[in-house]
Amino acid sequence: MGSEMQGRRVPDAQARDRAAIDFVVIGAMRAGTTTLHTLLTRHGQIAMSRDKETDFFIATKNYGRGLDWYHAQFDAQRPIRGEASPNYSKRRDFPGVPERLLRHAPEARLIYVVRDPVARAVSQYGHQWNMGLIVDSPEQLAGTDEYRSLIDISSYARQMQAWLDHARSEQLLVVDFDQLVAQPQPQIDRILSHVGAAPMMLGTMAEHNSGAQLSRVPRPLLRLAQGPMRPLLTRVLDQRMRDRLRRLSAVGPRRRPPAFPPDLLARMRGDLAADAARFRQMTGMDFAHWSV
Repeated sequence: MGSEMQGRRVPDAQARDRAAIDFVVIGAMRAGTTTLHTLLTRHGQIAMSRDKETDFFIATKNYGRGLDWYHAQFDAQRPIRGEASPNYSKRRDFPGVPERLLRHAPEARLIYVVRDPVARAVSQYGHQWNMGLIVDSPEQLAGTDEYRSLIDISSYARQMQAWLDHARSEQLLVVDFDQLVAQPQPQIDRILSHVGAAPMMLGTMAEHNSGAQLSRVPRPLLRLAQGPMRPLLTRVLDQRMRDRLRRLSAVGPRRRPPAFPPDLLARMRGDLAADAARFRQMTGMDFAHWSV
């Protein structure tokens, strides 16, 4: 697959509109996409994007930068190109991504990493709270736009259907993050087979993008790194160096987000139950460890 895309065996008019991307990790947010991105950067055939989240196929983010900017994200010496942007599975917040991506890369392989839907939403809240991007307490969330966004992102069947409306079912691989952490080798074997890469033996595996580590980075530094400085940092520093800088910056006391009360967790399970049941039916996976 990678070599076919590198060969650009399409008419010139189509070639100019094609994104030279072989696979995309489409989400979900707070479900291990950073861990997977980091693992795949170890593979000698795979060029993961310089900026882990390019957000290129989102109209209101980087789409306007054009395909030349996008292609410059990848090491041209490696035959298989991949990226991981969890914003691609936020159908409510960023509509139109599946149509846009698959118009530019109709044969791209898709990887959707998921975890317990309630745990994912709670983790996202904690991440945004640590970043200072959300100030509402969990008790204030119910009925808000923020709550509706959390539920939508955890509605995996709804998110996946948007992709299946435009892609063949064999293009999309669903990965259970808990299995990826518990038994990484068979899951990486599945993923590499899906994207057409040679097998790779894993050494020790650590979860990346740890919430505990981020919670010790001063908020002003986090906002600076995720805001005006991000384009410069991603241009001059590779992912490994950016990870190292984040570790060195984690010097403050740990911030602990407020806990979700039992009644709110129960409401979330109720709001997600039907979608979780449909997702199990769509994937044929039981997700027996989920809370919903």
